Amino acid sequence: MHPTSLDLNQIEPTPQVANWLRMRASQWLTTAQKDFNEALFARDGSEASFDRYADARSELDSAEAWALRVAELVAHAR
Repeated sequence: MHPTSLDLNQIEPTPQVANWLRMRASQWLTTAQKDFNEALFARDGSEASFDRYADARSELDSAEAWALRVAELVAHAR
């Protein structure tokens, strides 16, 4: 399940759910950062490498935004 398929407005942030959301955000951020770094250092000037870089940057931006939304949800639940 991709994190963006979750509607954080519909989730009751119990301690178990909050822990799962934090774990999922961390996993997504770690994967997105790894993919971005690989794409960044693999750029060779080709259109394909630029597309990979742009896709990885977009995924990292999405992961960061979702992690911030999770952090806000968890903070308000306390």
